[in-house]
Amino acid sequence: MTTTLDICIAWEWKYDKDFIALLRRNCLGCGLSTCVVDPGSLAEIERAVASGELAFRAFFDRASDTNPAFVPLAAALGNTETLCVNPLPDVERAIDKAAMHHEFSIRGIDVPRTIILPVFRDDDPAEALPVLGELGVPFIVKPAHGGGGLGVLVGARSLAEVQAARMEFRHDRILVQENIVPRLIEGRKAWFRAYYAGGDTLLCWWDPQRHIYERVTTDEAARWGLGRMEAITREIRAIARLNFFSTEIALTDSMRWVSVDYVNDQCDMRFKSRTPEGVPDDVAQSICGSLARFVAREVCGKTAAPPPHPGR
Repeated sequence: MTTTLDICIAWEWKYDKDFIALLRRNCLGCGLSTCVVDPGSLAEIERAVASGELAFRAFFDRASDTNPAFVPLAAALGNTETLCVNPLPDVERAIDKAAMHHEFSIRGIDVPRTIILPVFRDDDPAEALPVLGELGVPFIVKPAHGGGGLGVLVGARSLAEVQAARMEFRHDRILVQENIVPRLIEGRKAWFRAYYAGGDTLLCWWDPQRHIYERVTTDEAARWGLGRMEAITREIRAIARLNFFSTEIALTDSMRWVSVDYVNDQCDMRFKSRTPEGVPDDVAQSICGSLARFVAREVCGKTAAPPPHPGR
């Protein structure tokens, strides 16, 4: 006989502990049955799924991207009727910055001027690189894959730096992008991190140098027209087909809303109460509530009213 639970939550990063606990509480609050899988319980859950003893209506994966041991479970659930919050095939496509740059461009989302360089070959002459003058100096260099700032060179000025990046990440394409300078809004950089969680959007001020978040209030969004980012985020969701991700958006002096970091599928969900660089605790609560309601709605037909926005 098969026991079917509403959601399986897989995690393995020690700093995810608070987030996973909060997500589970929200799921329970929506009347969902839960199973939380960590490295210690993985083998047992994997065996139960393989034998047909255990099944899940939904799966939230915070582990397989960094711990290959979780990949078989994620793949197995992805091949069933289980609703994967972020399906692996869509994740693999969405985290390719070169592919997303192309998709965003053809869908009319403003992106930095960019030159995409092919995978490095030992016989590539440096002089064959395209002229980068149109991007201005300094510019940004980054590999097409990788998160958390891995491999991102801010303030590059020379072809030598570009070629060095191609050699370091020789199995990946390289994006060379114009440097986007945000305008100032009441002394704050107009640089934002927008979250999409189960149908809801949440906006935060985000300082890319200090890595400090502040939630955008309803009043701020209305006063400065920041709600435009909600529409951009929903357009990105239509492209990425993920149900939980973040994206970075900047507003320039020329009033360009520029998507500067396309799709981050594994958001850093450490709480601000634990670390200065963390997500505001109320934002984390909103995200967990949105994800729980999404699962309840999609796989169980249950509804729960969202809490009021703290800026109201």
